[in-house]
Amino acid sequence: MINDGERLTELLSKLKKLNKLLFLELIKFYNFDFNNNNNNNNDDKENDYYDNELDGDFSKVKLNSFKISNLFINNPIISAPMAGISDNTYRIFAKHLGCSLTYSEMVTSYGLIYKHKKSFEIVKLTNYERPCAIQIFGNDANVVAEAAQLIEENADVIDINMGCPVPKVLKTKSGGYLLNEPETIRKIIKKVKENIKKPLTVKLRIGWDNNNINIIEIAKIAENEGVDAIAIHGRTVKQGYSGTANYEYIKKVKSIVKIPVIASGDINNLAKARWVMNFTGCDGLMIGRAARGNPWIFIQLLLGLFILNNRINNRNFKTNENIKLNENDNINANDNNLLNLNFQISNGLKIDYMLLYLKFLIYFKGEEKAVKEFRKILGWAFKGQRDISAIKNEFFKINTFEDAQEILKNMKI
Repeated sequence: MINDGERLTELLSKLKKLNKLLFLELIKFYNFDFNNNNNNNNDDKENDYYDNELDGDFSKVKLNSFKISNLFINNPIISAPMAGISDNTYRIFAKHLGCSLTYSEMVTSYGLIYKHKKSFEIVKLTNYERPCAIQIFGNDANVVAEAAQLIEENADVIDINMGCPVPKVLKTKSGGYLLNEPETIRKIIKKVKENIKKPLTVKLRIGWDNNNINIIEIAKIAENEGVDAIAIHGRTVKQGYSGTANYEYIKKVKSIVKIPVIASGDINNLAKARWVMNFTGCDGLMIGRAARGNPWIFIQLLLGLFILNNRINNRNFKTNENIKLNENDNINANDNNLLNLNFQISNGLKIDYMLLYLKFLIYFKGEEKAVKEFRKILGWAFKGQRDISAIKNEFFKINTFEDAQEILKNMKI
């Protein structure tokens, strides 16, 4: 485990301070009154709630809580595993911005059993990003089971990827390729389940292609062999990320299995999040590409779902209460308008978050590697911003923290 030293604690304290500013921006954006309009000291209530109930960690908020085996999941907002993105820094930000469960980047089972340094770097965790699922992949039941045993002590959940559409993964007959071989899936799950005690989940797609959609069969196999939860991306493997996600099949799976179902694919705003939960009946929402350079989407969705549940004004926005979303809850005209609002974090706060993100990256990876990775993150974070094209090229010239600081400082003006 990475040493959670004083420097990391200091960075985390700064993150919590920024989160408080973001929280206040969101409360104002959603026009939420902590006092039920009874008196005028709303600012004090907001501060008390943030300091006493949350302590800078939005993942403490309970909404539609559920269990993956014996692991309590506070709310439905879950960060997706993304190669080259879902590292320690990303997971720490995701958790503290509301995610009740984070995922590691996908790691090869062979890399783990052959003790590849890079593979073990991927699965290192701090206590500030838990609960965290470590995701592995492979096509040999014995190899995947051995890899799962190697990481079990460090993981809160072990997840097997059986849906990845990336060609280099498919060539190894792993990831999404496995949807062509239901019996191989059965063997892998059975073997892993026999060899671990931690919760086991699988991440799937609805099928290989539109002519071979077999998610119902696969979901039944997974449940029968002891999987504790299923995450389903609503596309086929051959689709990659083209077209749109099909939630009808996720709804069908949810209606036939008793284990939690997590919906994935194209969930990028509050209206879509609420609709997917209501339509599919799913337990969780897995947010992936929409969070690249935009980690505050997690708290935006979580807080928005609370308000749309029409329960906040009844003083139920507490971390120690499990509020249940109800498809039949009345949505008034103001809430319908809120569904279509698109929160935009203030530019100054976004810049402060980005600089802190880089500091975290440097802590974990060293300045040279961190800065190179940070360039693409900046591109995502400021995509679409007015007049950004003139300065975007400067992002790719950043070589030090001071370079980043100088460029971003000028963007505040």
